[in-house]
Amino acid sequence: MSPDRVPTAHERPTVDPSRATPVGEADRIRSLDVLRGFAVLGILTMNIGSFSMPAAAYQNPTVWGSMDGLNGWVWRLTHLFGDLKFMAIFSMLFGAGVVLMAERREARGARAGGLHLKRMFWLLVFGLVHAYALWYGDILVWYALTGTLVYVFRRRRPRTLIALALLSWIVGSGVMAAAGLSVSQWPPEDVAEAVADMDPPREALEAEVATYRGGWLRQNEHRVPQSLSMHTEVYPVWGLWRVGGLMLFGMALFKLGVFSARARPRTYGQMIAAGLVVGIPLISLGMVRNAATDWAAP
Repeated sequence: MSPDRVPTAHERPTVDPSRATPVGEADRIRSLDVLRGFAVLGILTMNIGSFSMPAAAYQNPTVWGSMDGLNGWVWRLTHLFGDLKFMAIFSMLFGAGVVLMAERREARGARAGGLHLKRMFWLLVFGLVHAYALWYGDILVWYALTGTLVYVFRRRRPRTLIALALLSWIVGSGVMAAAGLSVSQWPPEDVAEAVADMDPPREALEAEVATYRGGWLRQNEHRVPQSLSMHTEVYPVWGLWRVGGLMLFGMALFKLGVFSARARPRTYGQMIAAGLVVGIPLISLGMVRNAATDWAAP
């Protein structure tokens, strides 16, 4: 049997469904493991910048350091090929994992819902500790909440899952577009805050750096408000719709055999072509626009 093929219920080893055991070699889907490792390493290329510079430098590289020479090329390449791309892969794999775990659990005669909720609960716990005690850029909280919601769609057909994913992205894009179009109606203090988020004064940047060079308690002065904003503002407005859509899309791709290397070579070629022909130009256009406006807030 090919190591990349998902075993049928009759081919899977018999185990006690009430016990959680490590995944055996025969049950592993190596292509999923490779993609997961690739995504984690790719996410690191973006997080390095977040770890080393003030938060605003992620979106506006001109606020900390120069864009001349190597610095500029590193930023352009990582944002063109890395920013949100590897997170997208990881989110789709998370959705695929939800389906895979449920199918294997149910094939062994056990219920999957309780185990899934338990996994999401502990993921949420670890995420909250990570976000509020270590780093505000945590993604585990988003995954735990979204993974709980998308579980109910695990039995849907691929076509339905793709439609739901598109709907989720449309809603999220609509919310963001509406927010951008409403800027002219914002109170002056809200506009000033948005501008300051994209281009903070030098004093604020230096204060943030000094905070993170201090002790753990002092770091919480910045980390806790940032984490709270990520969970109560960014997630419901943007993160839920993007991550939810990606998880649903990942469920569909898994059911179609894309992640287990069982799809036709032509399918992979079409996906690569779409990413290069559509995705890269759109991202490049956004980068050029941001540079032309000196990374000003919308």
